Amino acid sequence: MTDKIGFLITSTGWGGLELNVLRLAGWLNERGWKVTLYALKDSKIYANAKDYPVMLESIENHRKYFDFKAAFRFGKKLKEAVIERIMIFDNRDLDFMFLTKRILSNKIKVIYQQHMLVGVSKRDWLHTLRFSAIDYWISPLDLLKKEVMAKTHLEPSKIKVIPLGTETEKFIKAKYSKEEARRKLNIKTKAPLIGIMGRIDPKKGQLFLTKAVNELKKVGVKVELLVLGEPTVNDPEAGIYYSELIDFIAANNLSEKIHLRGFTNDVSMFYNAIDVFALASHGETYGMVTIEAMLSQIPIIATNSAGTPEILNFGELGELYEYENLDDFCSKLVKILQHPDESREIAIKAGTQAQTRFSHITESEQIEKLLIA
Repeated sequence: MTDKIGFLITSTGWGGLELNVLRLAGWLNERGWKVTLYALKDSKIYANAKDYPVMLESIENHRKYFDFKAAFRFGKKLKEAVIERIMIFDNRDLDFMFLTKRILSNKIKVIYQQHMLVGVSKRDWLHTLRFSAIDYWISPLDLLKKEVMAKTHLEPSKIKVIPLGTETEKFIKAKYSKEEARRKLNIKTKAPLIGIMGRIDPKKGQLFLTKAVNELKKVGVKVELLVLGEPTVNDPEAGIYYSELIDFIAANNLSEKIHLRGFTNDVSMFYNAIDVFALASHGETYGMVTIEAMLSQIPIIATNSAGTPEILNFGELGELYEYENLDDFCSKLVKILQHPDESREIAIKAGTQAQTRFSHITESEQIEKLLIA
């Protein structure tokens, strides 16, 4: 086999999935692998790939199911490029990759890196046939591996747990002092600052946290909230939600306690400015922001749902509360604030464990073993 790898992703979005794909391509490139990214020419990932050490090839979009012509064309591309290993990341590409592998007479190794829950059962014959093209299925958490085993007929030996990694050194050492970070964000407060980062969206919970600040204000607990992010452009639901957030802040005189800031690539500024990181999402399959907060040694309070409990070792490395339960959230946040020494010890422990568990080097090494197996 050659040292070439194909990365296939036909997503048109731009978020955690696409960013993780480009990061992984860069890390494997640093380890000596020649990565070619196959993406749609008008997609965000294609446009942003120029900033990463990856060869770029455009492909036409394919139908989700039974697109034999597109699979034949893609198979021809892979054969001409002498690519015998390929990684896929979006479940919408699974049927397409199954057809491509069959066209190539199975002479290609396929590795699927899971980024979402499986959802409904996929133990029917058609899904089983599609999944038969996968040589290795990477789940980032044990929770997800168990779900795959319960909802598919995939052979257990093919399912490997490899956490998604990040460049841990970027977070371990603070880039700014707390004062510097707050000054850059134009935040003037000595009150504890809670932080949430991500797109402003009903499922992310910024309004819930704003309501929590308001409830705590009523009982004399001084806290403020930094909301870093923006609503998705041209998303009506996100736009309505953002308006509700603005209206609630105004109606409850919270403008001096809620700090809305647009997204920045300098995320260190966010983590260095806050005292407590909050995750209020309905359910994060794999919250990279939670891992970044761990590495930054910030006390964490997060929803007890999806993959978050496993990341926080079921409450050992951060407080867990029931989704949208204001009383539960407020009581556990107050616990963090009233016990700063204990909270600091937990945050340091979380950071220490995250350095190895979620290192991009660890992820790359483990994926490399599958590539050469």
